[in-house]
Amino acid sequence: MEADGDRVRLLDLETRILDLERSPLRTTLRSLKGISYLRAEQALLQKQLDAYKYPVLTLPNELTSEFFIHLLPIYPAAPPLTGLASPITLTHVCRQWREVALATPALWRAIRLHYRYQHEMYIPSPFKQMNISDAWIRRSGSCSLSIDINIPHSDVMRQIFTETLTMSATRWEHLTLHGVALLPFLKTGHPMPLLRSLELKLQFSHDVFTFPDAPQLCTVFLTGLVACSKVNLPWTQLTCLTLRYVGIHQCVSILRQATNLVRCTLHLHSASDFPESELTLPFLKFLALEATTPLPAAGLLSFFVVPSLQRLELQEIFLGAEPIPALEPFIAKSECRLEEVCIIGSTATRAERYPLAFPSIRVFHRLE
Repeated sequence: MEADGDRVRLLDLETRILDLERSPLRTTLRSLKGISYLRAEQALLQKQLDAYKYPVLTLPNELTSEFFIHLLPIYPAAPPLTGLASPITLTHVCRQWREVALATPALWRAIRLHYRYQHEMYIPSPFKQMNISDAWIRRSGSCSLSIDINIPHSDVMRQIFTETLTMSATRWEHLTLHGVALLPFLKTGHPMPLLRSLELKLQFSHDVFTFPDAPQLCTVFLTGLVACSKVNLPWTQLTCLTLRYVGIHQCVSILRQATNLVRCTLHLHSASDFPESELTLPFLKFLALEATTPLPAAGLLSFFVVPSLQRLELQEIFLGAEPIPALEPFIAKSECRLEEVCIIGSTATRAERYPLAFPSIRVFHRLE
């Protein structure tokens, strides 16, 4: 392409001009004439490039905007704030692309704020992250937002958690908070009418927090004992729940309230004391059970009554020394029609027995 050759020549001219300007002989008449000639050629090439009609720039702005959106990670995943994968890069290509990008709110609706004191060089400073997040929130217009915050330092949080970010809580659709316990927006209790998914990984907290009004919240991920014991959520409206590294008592307390669950994943940190009464989840279709080994987890499965269960994933330790006799009463009591079972940690020899013992279950998997 002729334009590509002009760009290469333009870069070569820029290098030659710099070399001549740095030369000790730059003040001689010959050097001055050489620089003047090169600059004239440089200006001519730049004029030709400016006049060149790029086919991509003839596309309708609406189509260009759609192309831009497909360059980003699939929402609600957030792109990096800076670098080639950031939507900011699109604004640096040319004036037309900048105008299209700034007029496309969907480009700016997912924001990821992460920071460590011992951080990699590519992570922007707190001050820069603050400015970028404020700008992206303004550019996002009325779009729903995905906010991902992983900042364990309260002093850094005070810099980044601006009024612009706090006031945008009414547009938060997906929220991820790692490493922080009490944030300004939590204390102010801003309503979150659009919030659909929440992920909390809290390291410390002195207070019990009741989440503000979130009528659409249906998916929750909680990690750690603090997250489960210090946060009150509208459990009855949840349909998808993941509890990681928690004790059995925290799990049972929450699950007795979350009666409308369709999917549930439990990763137990402690399972020494089992609940005394059965736990019924009438709409549950997917159940996954994991444990930090070695835990006395055998027998826990018998406390679940799940008549709608279709898929079961669990470590074999939950079935005890005799896995098949332990699984039979669970299925019979729940009267569920299991379609798929994944057994984790089973030997190849034992795994072969499951399909023979349960011919009505269509698929059995074994994971190491």
